[in-house]
Amino acid sequence: MKFFFYGTLRPDAATAMAHWIAERVTRAERGSVPGRLYALPDRHGWYPALMRGAGRVWGTVCHLRLRHGDLARLDSYEGPEYRRVTLPVRTDGGARTPAQVYVWRGACRGGHLIGADFLEWLRASRHKAYSSLAFRAPSH
Repeated sequence: MKFFFYGTLRPDAATAMAHWIAERVTRAERGSVPGRLYALPDRHGWYPALMRGAGRVWGTVCHLRLRHGDLARLDSYEGPEYRRVTLPVRTDGGARTPAQVYVWRGACRGGHLIGADFLEWLRASRHKAYSSLAFRAPSH
């Protein structure tokens, strides 16, 4: 299954869930989707919110090898604030491909409209990425 991750789920993000995703990636490529990107604060760190609109948001297109229950786990991790939709992704190689993307459903109260790359914003602002204390990667 193909996903576009733009924040704490990107395989190169330093979070437990990103590590979980990286273990399932069969192919990855940088890409972008249309929209605006907000950074939202939480007591466990900052997380991104992609909203439809003018602009481009950068991230990673990931082909995932999902096991039974993995899709439900992803949806549950993202929670009801996000809706998984199919959006057109433009890859760095110039291809256009549809992928599953988690789009923010609500208002961005307390958030900051940021540039097009969440991980870059984290580095530049020296903020910490959200990391769920409730997430536990299954033992293999």
